[in-house]
Amino acid sequence: MKKRFVLSLLLALALLLSLGSLAHAEARIDFVTDEAGLLTDSRRQTLRDRAAEVSEQYGCGVYIVVVNDHTRYVNGSIETFAETVFDSYDLGYGEAKNGVLLAMSMAERDFDIYAHGSFGNAAFTDYGKGQLAESFLDNFIQDDWAGGFRDFIETSGSMMRQAKEGNPVDIWISDPVQPQPRFSLGKLLASLGIGCVVGGGIVGGMKHSMTTAVRQTRAENYLVGGVKLKAQSDQFVNRVVNRHVIPRNPPSGGSRPGGGHFGGTTISGGFGGSHHSGKF
Repeated sequence: MKKRFVLSLLLALALLLSLGSLAHAEARIDFVTDEAGLLTDSRRQTLRDRAAEVSEQYGCGVYIVVVNDHTRYVNGSIETFAETVFDSYDLGYGEAKNGVLLAMSMAERDFDIYAHGSFGNAAFTDYGKGQLAESFLDNFIQDDWAGGFRDFIETSGSMMRQAKEGNPVDIWISDPVQPQPRFSLGKLLASLGIGCVVGGGIVGGMKHSMTTAVRQTRAENYLVGGVKLKAQSDQFVNRVVNRHVIPRNPPSGGSRPGGGHFGGTTISGGFGGSHHSGKF
């Protein structure tokens, strides 16, 4: 009885070890993982070698993971699947885990580009990830999977090279400039003409209404209440108008006409990453 118990325990231990080895083998992931069977072995190996070369060159992993249905692995969106894969399989280079992952789910034709790490987000900005998607989506529309994956890897390498050179692929947003009124000679002359006509009519009407004097033939008609005029003088008071130029406040915020700023990237992932997702 004791011997049978020991034998059963050894068999159970062996089974656990074998399952552990299998789980460890399944846990390994490569630069190109094609669970959906879209690629031949030779094409997958070629893409894998190229992705590894680009990753080593720039210290930022380039990964492709294709599954039949991502909801078999996570109860969530394609973005959640991409984050889970990146974190669970410890992808990325360096302490910051720099990398970019193209995750695809064939069931609903979903894709997500997930950039991670300080350099990963600097190289693959919001605008840059959109440009990266355009590089392979035209291939995917024609079911050219190998061509699309190749374009993803090569475009990723180009973007990382530009980021290393201090010129990441990003959009330049110009600061808003207030439009200046345009001078029009025709409008000026028309305004002056209308002003002269209207002003002339008003002055003429006023002059006509004020002409009420009647010629007097007797001098006493000019005297009121028997007042005798001994002298007459006219005094004019000068009117002084002081004009002060009120200076305009300089623009605040550090912006200037003709300036601008980069669009930048939005960190939105749960593990220090950013996404660009859609359908193919």
